[in-house]
Amino acid sequence: YNEYKSYLRMIVEAFTSFEVLADLPVIIESICTFEDKLLVGTRQLGAVTQFDVHIVSLADSLVSVHSVPEADIRLMANLSKTRGATSFVIHQPTASNEQLSAQMAVAVKRKIILYHWLKTGVPQELKEIGLYDVPKSMVFCGPGYSRYMVLGIKGKYCHLDLNNENDVTEVLATSGKQTEAAILWVDGDRVAICKDEWSILIGEDGKPYNKDDSRSNIKWCDSPIALLYCDPYIMAVVNKGLEVKTIRHVEPIQVLELPKVRFVAQDKNIFVASTSHLWCIKPREYVFQVERLVEIKLFDLAETINRMTKESDDDPNYAARLRKINTQYAYHDFINKRFTAAMERFQKTDVNVINVIGLYPDMLPKRQQEKQVYPDFVTENSIFLNAKDTEAAIEALINYLVSQRMYLIKNEEVLKDTKVTKTIIDTTLLKCYLKNKPSMVASLLRLKDNECHVPECEKVLKRHKRVSDIILLYKSKELHEKALNTLRTFGSSPNSSQELSGPEHTIKYLQELGPDHFDLIKAYSKWVIERHPAQCLDIFTSDETVRVLPHTEVYEHLRSLNPEIAYKYLEQIIDIWGVRDSQVEESILLLLLEKVMHEWTLNSGNVASSNSSDMTSARLDEVRGKLLHYLERLENYDADAIIKNITYDVPLYDEMAVLFGRQGNEKKALFLYCHVIKNQMKAEVFAERYQEHFLEMQRRQTDLKNEESCRKYKPDIFLDLLQMYISPPPKAALNMDNFKIAEAQPNLAAARQILIRQYKHIDITRALTMLPESTKLGEVKDFLCQIIKDTTQQRRKNQIHKSLYQADHLQVKSKKISYQRDKLIISGNNVCYICDKKVGDCAFAYFPDQRIVHYGCTSLMHGQ
Repeated sequence: YNEYKSYLRMIVEAFTSFEVLADLPVIIESICTFEDKLLVGTRQLGAVTQFDVHIVSLADSLVSVHSVPEADIRLMANLSKTRGATSFVIHQPTASNEQLSAQMAVAVKRKIILYHWLKTGVPQELKEIGLYDVPKSMVFCGPGYSRYMVLGIKGKYCHLDLNNENDVTEVLATSGKQTEAAILWVDGDRVAICKDEWSILIGEDGKPYNKDDSRSNIKWCDSPIALLYCDPYIMAVVNKGLEVKTIRHVEPIQVLELPKVRFVAQDKNIFVASTSHLWCIKPREYVFQVERLVEIKLFDLAETINRMTKESDDDPNYAARLRKINTQYAYHDFINKRFTAAMERFQKTDVNVINVIGLYPDMLPKRQQEKQVYPDFVTENSIFLNAKDTEAAIEALINYLVSQRMYLIKNEEVLKDTKVTKTIIDTTLLKCYLKNKPSMVASLLRLKDNECHVPECEKVLKRHKRVSDIILLYKSKELHEKALNTLRTFGSSPNSSQELSGPEHTIKYLQELGPDHFDLIKAYSKWVIERHPAQCLDIFTSDETVRVLPHTEVYEHLRSLNPEIAYKYLEQIIDIWGVRDSQVEESILLLLLEKVMHEWTLNSGNVASSNSSDMTSARLDEVRGKLLHYLERLENYDADAIIKNITYDVPLYDEMAVLFGRQGNEKKALFLYCHVIKNQMKAEVFAERYQEHFLEMQRRQTDLKNEESCRKYKPDIFLDLLQMYISPPPKAALNMDNFKIAEAQPNLAAARQILIRQYKHIDITRALTMLPESTKLGEVKDFLCQIIKDTTQQRRKNQIHKSLYQADHLQVKSKKISYQRDKLIISGNNVCYICDKKVGDCAFAYFPDQRIVHYGCTSLMHGQ
């Protein structure tokens, strides 16, 4: 005990004591205090102060009530029913309600008598409750008018429901060595009962109390004789004096050496007494207690006491002390490996986040670490962390840094110079993620507002061999050239890891750069084009790039490296993505034209002596087929620009015919189809398309441009085709002297076939006049018969339609006569069906049942 007492004396002096009375000539058996007065007596005393001050005493086994008018104590009444009483207890509700009266319970042998106070000052009896034994101690439960009591009866503590006298429940059995049954109503709904050197907290329902993080058991150095509660302290009278503890904390607080103390009284002041001495107990100043508690690291209690300074006198230094408590508490939690609690407390303080990071080794740069200052108890205590501790510490720091990061972003407009702090936070977060949550590194680096310090993060990521994350770091800081160099190094190396081997990562990176970095795209796509031609087009034809990159520049770049890939690029953007740019169309046509001419050279050997029959190569046919396909399909290219690149030594007559048609030179096109290519079907197809195009242009001519385009096309293209076979013009007339072809000869058989198949599109009169005079009637017999047949059929069809229309007309006319047959004459005698007034010359309505109603009166008919 002496060692324990010395230890306690060194902790904190929450209370001081001074002697009030000493060596009294009488034996003290009770003390009572109220307001600023103290009563010392040789009998049990109590005070009621709810209305007027009344003193209750127990002498000669009888309870009496006294008034205190001034300095005297006068007897008011003896409570005769209490004769034989052994003890009493008074309970004054703390709630400010005038309707609540003080309660008193008197133990009389094996029963208790309940009283309550009215304004008259004399207690009124409520009821008697019988018990199985004499209670040694009693207490009411709760701050208001109490319904429950806890009794100390021989060998046990019992819980009593005052509204149900049969409801007596045993709470706890006492031990045989315990002589006193100390009970204390603490506050709220808590009651402390004692067993040996323990105090057990129970609720007003008699069950163990475990709310508000309070402990349910308090151990003393000896068996308590009596208990006191002075928030937040609970005190026990023991043989050696007065021991002080708190309910929430296990740590001992203080022992006041007061010999043979047995009696306690508490109101505004605390008094304790032995049989001959009396002491007053005073709490030390709250500020002193807070400082001492912080010094000895009882931070929870320091917080509680500091809160009481605010409640008592609204101390202006309250906030500063609270910050100090939380700061010291946070450091204390950290060195004791309570990392989550430490970080939560750091968030409540103004401790610089850099200072908190400095608690962790290898998180700050050396120069920054040397600037950090910590309390002595932090620097003096080195922490050994095992793997589990390290994981918990890093996890707590991650949560703290994420919270601080969000705070800085949210208050960026208010706070100033946050860039350095954000850089340190993000860099530290990256280091933490590498240790605890590697999968989160990429998420941090993808944040647009991340402030990771590039050299430091680069060094750490390289140490952990996180090449993909290094790429993300460069990308987030727009260091695209460094990122692409790294990707090229790993992607082109045969010994690189599977993670970054191959061109895929470079392709994806280039796809996301956009047109602002087109020079970089060109520079770093070269190695992909050279080494991986099958995949390189993905750079330029993905969803992200095909619409935004300049198509012509992409084409020129690809053509300079690999013309075949350039062609595939144009093919994809035209066929798949539907690009209809004139330069793109001309580029693919010129590229195909160049291929055709190259293949022709390879297949002919001597271009000057070659003709179209020599073009038998499958490759040449394939390329020509593609050229013709695009010439016919594309609509925005300039035909003149293509024709300029065609040499007349190469017999590209089909292609020239399409191009002449696009120019509006339909006669040249028809000449080639009819007399050079000598394909009547192609000539007719060309004429049909030409005619359809003319009609389409007519439908579209909504502006001047379309009208001008429309003039290029003639609706009598089939007459031109007929003319081309009957009397073909010389080459010179068509400006086709450069073509190495023979002069055309008439082909009347083909002309007659045109007349038969296309007579619907031909002006018959003009066509007949175009035929030679020597043409026999039998030669055009089929043509004329077909015309007569169609004309006859059309005439019959027209007659049928006329008959149908006539019949329909007669039916309508009959209905009209039927409707007009009825007539209505309005005279001066006609009256309105509703108002019975003459209709006169007013507007009226005439109903099928022959009722006549003013038009204005129809609204009164209510749906009739």
